[in-house]
Amino acid sequence: MEHMELNGGCKKSRVLIIGASGFLGKELYKTFKADAENYETYGTYAQNTLPYCEHLDITAVESVKSIFQKYHPNIVIITAALTNVDYCEVNKEEAYKINVIGIRHIAEQCKLYGCTAVYVSSEYVFDGNNGPYDENSVPLPINYYGESKLAAEKIVIKELDKYLIARTTVVYGWDTESKNFMMQLIRNLSNNKAMKVPIDQISSPTYCPNLANMIKESCDLNLVGVYNMVGGDVIDRYSFAAKAAKILNLNPNLVLPVETKTLGQVAKRPLRAGLKADKIAALLKNQPLSVVEGCKEIKKYLADK
Repeated sequence: MEHMELNGGCKKSRVLIIGASGFLGKELYKTFKADAENYETYGTYAQNTLPYCEHLDITAVESVKSIFQKYHPNIVIITAALTNVDYCEVNKEEAYKINVIGIRHIAEQCKLYGCTAVYVSSEYVFDGNNGPYDENSVPLPINYYGESKLAAEKIVIKELDKYLIARTTVVYGWDTESKNFMMQLIRNLSNNKAMKVPIDQISSPTYCPNLANMIKESCDLNLVGVYNMVGGDVIDRYSFAAKAAKILNLNPNLVLPVETKTLGQVAKRPLRAGLKADKIAALLKNQPLSVVEGCKEIKKYLADK
């Protein structure tokens, strides 16, 4: 599918963000929309109605076909997913329908329209025995959410020549409608409520606007392949929460370190995980932000509100 010819022959890409009403999706929509010179930006939602987005049920093939017919995208960014790890473990059929079948429907249309697919994946494709992982590490998921994300990755790789898989994890930031880890922390500590946080879950917390900028720049550069797009630190959840509390002037004593096994979570968690971001960092101006840098951005945002 050819790019739109605008501004005296300047090529403008049509980018379709599937899941634009979600936490990352909203940030991506805003990021691409800000570059109106190079992108026409469109978005879809499944449940959370947004005035600038169109409804899309990725599990219904006709719904997917009609969206592609309407927008003829050049780039399709897939953030839509069932992401509640414990819910996926108990509701495998529903998780498969959304996280695997839904992605297959999108990949088929991307192939038909010759567009690039950007699929947002997860560190949960790994078992968490010997992280942090690079892009060449062999995936081995230990919960159903991870299995569904890996199955979707394989579909994208098999079906398409032009694809970008962005593996990320613990995406955090300020969004009052979001249940991301940072918002849970702020809500609890602001109300003087203690919060149990695992000391044995090691990961790579990723500041949401930073991730959106990395994805956008990767599209600008036409990058293809698998890339880890995460923050600059590999850190356990408790240390992350304690640092965030201090920076945001919340009481770090309300953050209680516990072991994962005491939390009674249904799905297994990859404990020693995290992702190495060296490959993407070598290519982008937008560098992975550390936990301190990300939290300072939130503090600055709140001060400006």
